[in-house]
Parts: sequence; structure tokens; C-alpha cells
Amino acid sequence: MSDFPDSNAESDLSQPWREVFEASVPGLRAFLSGRLSQPSDVDDCLQVVFVKMVERGGDVAPAARRSWLFRVAANESARMWRSKASTDKMLERQGAELGLREAAGIDPTEQVILRETTEKLSQAVARLPETWQQVVRLRINENLTFQQIAEQLGIPLGTALTQMRRALERLRTEIDEQSKSDPS
Repeated sequence: MSDFPDSNAESDLSQPWREVFEASVPGLRAFLSGRLSQPSDVDDCLQVVFVKMVERGGDVAPAARRSWLFRVAANESARMWRSKASTDKMLERQGAELGLREAAGIDPTEQVILRETTEKLSQAVARLPETWQQVVRLRINENLTFQQIAEQLGIPLGTALTQMRRALERLRTEIDEQSKSDPS
């Protein structure tokens, strides 16, 4: 059984790339297992490595293909870890806030509405482009200034500000549309 996903793209890959990937999968899996805690995350990361290999691997010199696969795996696992860490922090903060609200005697119905709204907002943020998600999470979860966000992401300050503005506009539009279509 092949470690390649069942894909039409497989027929577009050269035989040497297939061989390099197949030979690298056990090492990549061991490498990623040390960086990611869940086996499903390892599988997801391997899938992304495969997709990037199909999309961008054609320009990689044959001698550098194995190291390129590991570099892509390292970058993707770091991205997944950062995303999970941001999500975990946000959920912890919301849980703490919800606990304070529950202790303050907020109506249980309001608590349910708050949870549902929080979930819808989290889902809407997850649908944003990855770069916008990073800016939103760093601003809201980490409370970084836009200058700090720009420095951390290696982008101009204006780009960070624009991405945040566009993300907020998209979130506002999406939530407004959901509110109009949800009669409750």
C-alpha cells in the first residue's frame, strides 16, 4: 500500500519524486511524531507535505528533494503547532471568562447563546485566509501591537493593519449574514 494519497496529481509526479517521498515517509512520520502530539496531526501534516511537493516540488534539484521534504514538514508542523497554541489560549481565556460569568449568576440561556456565538466566531475566523488568521490571533489572543505583529510575521506595518481591517470586515459581513438567515 502506498503512502501517497489517492489523487489524480499522483500521475503528474515523476517517478524519482515518488521514490523520494515513499522512502522519506517513515523518517518524516518519526520526525513529525516528535513535534506533533496527535497521530491525526502527523497524518494531516504529511498530507500537506505531499500537496506542496505536487504544487512546488518541480523546481527542487534531485539531490535536495529529501531535505526539502523535511524542511516543508518542519515549517508545516510549526505552523500547525502555532495555530493550535493560539486556539488553546483563546479557548482557555473564553472558558475562564465563562466561568466568571457563571459564578456571577448570568442566565443559563445567555450562557448558551454566548457559547454558540463564540463557536460561530471561531468557525468564521478559521475560514479566513491563514495570514489574516495569524494577524487576528496575535492581536486578540496575544494582545500584540500591530508593530509587534508586523515584526513577528515579517510583514510591513501597513500590511498587518490592512489584513486586520479586511479580516474584521469579512467577519462582520459573515456574522451579519448568519444573523439574517438564522431566525432564532
